Amino acid sequence: MSDVPPLSDPFGSLHPRHVWVYAGFWFRTLAWIIDACILSVLGGIMRILVAPSLTVTLTNGGAAADKYQISDIVRISDVTTTLPVDYSYSYSGFHPTWHGNGVYEILQLLLPALYYVLFESSRLQGTPGKRVCRMRVTDLHGRQIGFGRATVRYVGHFLSILTLGLGFLMVVWTRRRQALHDLLAGTCVIRSQEEALVSFTPPT
Repeated sequence: MSDVPPLSDPFGSLHPRHVWVYAGFWFRTLAWIIDACILSVLGGIMRILVAPSLTVTLTNGGAAADKYQISDIVRISDVTTTLPVDYSYSYSGFHPTWHGNGVYEILQLLLPALYYVLFESSRLQGTPGKRVCRMRVTDLHGRQIGFGRATVRYVGHFLSILTLGLGFLMVVWTRRRQALHDLLAGTCVIRSQEEALVSFTPPT
């Protein structure tokens, strides 16, 4: 019985304890996939609200005689998921141009930015994907980050992309498992996991 740790019962079952560790690459990737799925659904809802109908035309150099409904050229199902309402596509030679009011593009940029910044600077300290994976975004002392630091972290993602993904892979070898955007914002991602002592002492 002397080899049984204090947290175990006589039958050897253990009471695990929760500890915080720096989140690794694959858990962060899983959280990103979950968030990407959520953003895809939100983007679809936004597209329905902003673009309830589709009236896209194809014009040749602006000539009225060469103006066609896009449905006469391609199936409408091929474009409803990518083109917002009342857009037109014109071509002259090899220089295609999109024409629209720009609201849809602005919302496409704002949606993921607000999603990450607001969630990570809130009391949740993480997006739904991170929370599912039991992760939080904190400063270097484990404290909640503010809106400004969360914004710097989000913008830093684009620098990680510009380095051909190297900024994300830095999680593998940095001491606090920080990506490039974490280093820029002074943040880290921590994860809660269970640990338990073994119920025996291995032979020497």
